[in-house]
Amino acid sequence: IGVIAMAKRYFASALLISLFSATTSHAASVSFYLDQSNHLADGVNYLQVTIADGADGAGDFTVTALQPLLDMAGKNFGIQRFAFNSVGGTATEARDVTALPDGWRARNDGRMAGFGRYDVTLNGRGKPDSRQDPLTFSITGVSLDTILSYVDLSTGSTPEGDSFFSAQVAGFKNGSAYFGG
Repeated sequence: IGVIAMAKRYFASALLISLFSATTSHAASVSFYLDQSNHLADGVNYLQVTIADGADGAGDFTVTALQPLLDMAGKNFGIQRFAFNSVGGTATEARDVTALPDGWRARNDGRMAGFGRYDVTLNGRGKPDSRQDPLTFSITGVSLDTILSYVDLSTGSTPEGDSFFSAQVAGFKNGSAYFGG
């Protein structure tokens, strides 16, 4: 594992410890930034992924395009695919993903261009009218999970580098791109 991957794992572990140390009377949330791209400059926060405690033990996800992407947005701009992992032992599957937008579906195990393999991938129909910004969904029915149960690095071949999450965004003035972080 490279230095960046080790740093990301250390960060996730430190964040997990700090969340468990916090009082349980407040709903917890954590945000991550996708700042790598297969076509655009790395080191720019392109998308924000926020995971929050939801009702009845759900984990609520919100994936939002940030200003650098909005500045490049053309017609039919939006998130077309999204992928995440679950930490070993969490046993999250596509059937646990709920509240997806119309026309979206969840699948077990999938690749995201340049960013590797993920436990769950979410896909719009591939048509402009199914693209989302923001993309929102929930994880329900998983026992003993926390918001950090969905923060684990991609696996397999990752030419762009390991990442916790990956998204494909389409509708740029110059096409589409994949992002990770």
